[in-house]
Amino acid sequence: MRIVALHGFTGEGADFEPLRQALPPDSDLRAPDFPGHGSRRAQRLTADYALDTHLRIIDEAVGADEPVTLIGYSMGGRLALHWALAHPDRCRRLVLIGANPGLPLALEREERRLADAALADFLRTQGLAAFYKYWHHQPMFRSLWRLPPERLGTLPDRRASNDPVGLALSLESVGTGCLPSLWHRLGELRTRVDLVTGELDPKFTRLAQQMGEKIPKARLSVIEDIGHAVHLERPEDLAVLLES
Repeated sequence: MRIVALHGFTGEGADFEPLRQALPPDSDLRAPDFPGHGSRRAQRLTADYALDTHLRIIDEAVGADEPVTLIGYSMGGRLALHWALAHPDRCRRLVLIGANPGLPLALEREERRLADAALADFLRTQGLAAFYKYWHHQPMFRSLWRLPPERLGTLPDRRASNDPVGLALSLESVGTGCLPSLWHRLGELRTRVDLVTGELDPKFTRLAQQMGEKIPKARLSVIEDIGHAVHLERPEDLAVLLES
């Protein structure tokens, strides 16, 4: 089974290692890094952060062999939707974890773009520690950071290695306010779509319910007692879902 998994903002492909360990040994899991993250954290050219560049990275991970199962978490879910709509014949199944297809109103997008720009400026001027004091303490992430150290593994160190400028450029380029809304295109999805959220993430559970009303072959799975980062908090449950 070929799986391509797309990380969220501040994450990287290595975040899917717990899922890899929970999958059958013959699974082919590919998890690329996006600009400003992981192995690409030091990229500085604005062109590196364009939506088309992100979609090419997904292209390379998918390859040309056969349709894949595409997993997208948060920012990665938004990008997965763009790619799946552009390549319907190459995606046999779409799994969206805590995903948002965008903001439907132009005023909403502009307000969000300005908020993300302010957050990007905060990253550049105040650095990672100050940013994480805000970012990691959002309610949807609290259950993640309550995990014991042996479950978190190297995640704290990987996050601490991020580059604030790279993260700022990512926010300014593929943040929710920068990309067009895909709400009006959800009905075009003909592949099977799993919408996955955590019980302690009510905002994205509500969004998933609304998306499910528009996607022809949608299934909603709400995982008990966890927040936004389902793939990190409960990779075993996600592996079971992929086998079903």
